[in-house]
Amino acid sequence: MSDIKAVLFDLGDTLWHFPNMPPHKVIRKETMSRLRRLVESWGYEFSDGRFYLGRDIRYSIEDATHSAFHGDSIDPGYPELCRKVAAKHDMELTREQSEELWDTWNLGGAFLGRELFPDVLETLHWLRDKGYRIGCVTNRGHSGPAFHQELADLGLTDLFETTVISCDLGYMKPHPSIYEATLKELHLEATQAAMVGDSLHADVGGSKALGMVAIWRQPVKDEPVEETEDEPAEDEPGPVPDYTIATIADIKDIPLFADGRADG
Repeated sequence: MSDIKAVLFDLGDTLWHFPNMPPHKVIRKETMSRLRRLVESWGYEFSDGRFYLGRDIRYSIEDATHSAFHGDSIDPGYPELCRKVAAKHDMELTREQSEELWDTWNLGGAFLGRELFPDVLETLHWLRDKGYRIGCVTNRGHSGPAFHQELADLGLTDLFETTVISCDLGYMKPHPSIYEATLKELHLEATQAAMVGDSLHADVGGSKALGMVAIWRQPVKDEPVEETEDEPAEDEPGPVPDYTIATIADIKDIPLFADGRADG
């Protein structure tokens, strides 16, 4: 019997993917259309340099995410980044407007063709039937009602006992705080939980540093993926997972889970 009581999952490129992501031109057109409507609703003209508002938000996010991911792992505060970008385009926004701009810039998983991998729901139900508690630990710059509705639409909400999101907590994986907060909610020690994710740095390295079992879900080849900077430097090997799987269903073949929970 296993001492593991809970299995925690990353989301992007672990439980879901984007097999039918729209072409870049379609994404850009939709982004500009949404931003235009929002900016004009505030009484500003969407012309000249403001045509590049979406691009400048993206650049700012990429720079901040890179610094956080390879630095202190403190969430960058994306609405505030949007406010600063808007100021460069001569728009002074309130906090509420900054959050609205951030929400608008995020097109959402439904538009981008987000789908669960076909084996996800069946495997999560299998784990739960075995007596394991299931949770989610994810780095996301966007939370709120719309995102949680997407989780519900995908059938994940009722399966997750807890969902801890970096932008809500203020810390990104691999920072220990996001894992510690999750374990605290579940009233578990690190040695009683396993983490499953596609990021060697954030999921494997972060969880192993606390003593959790780390399961690396190898990224799918030849598909659009959520942006990552997870490749280890050539002279710096990445963290070594305890187990490596190619699909979520491969969890069933890990001896750790063969007989179910220790007290199940």
